[in-house]
Amino acid sequence: MAWRQAVAVDGKTLRGSGHRQVHLLAAMDHTSRRVLGQTDVDHTTNEIARFQPLQPLDLAGRVVTADALHTQPEHADWLVGVKHATYLLIVKPNQPTLHQQLKALPWCRLPVADHTRDRGHGQVDPPPAGHHRCRPGLPPPHPALRITRRVRPLAGQ
Repeated sequence: MAWRQAVAVDGKTLRGSGHRQVHLLAAMDHTSRRVLGQTDVDHTTNEIARFQPLQPLDLAGRVVTADALHTQPEHADWLVGVKHATYLLIVKPNQPTLHQQLKALPWCRLPVADHTRDRGHGQVDPPPAGHHRCRPGLPPPHPALRITRRVRPLAGQ
């Protein structure tokens, strides 16, 4: 499979930006960390409403990553249908129906593709704790990836 450029979309409030804080939504290249485009998120709106004004960017063939706030059907449809991009979006309980659908997939039938152990910030990622219970389920309309993170303090048990 050919390497694809990954583009992160994330919003940030600029510190020290005066009485009315400035909030920007930016698209950044994962590798070079170069900002490819950004838009102001006016105080009368939010990041969700400003996602598509990144329209001028050529995202064809790229992988767009975003946090759980942008796990919206409209964003996924726009990325695939209009921008011809692929996406990797985080699913958390802020999307309860989708979260439950993904939890119900038969994850135990899939092999673990990678295990990374990391140490830092006063904590360590422990080794995986055996198998988890398998639940039957139907595949989602788009491919899904499950990442499990276990963290424990370095000083504790």
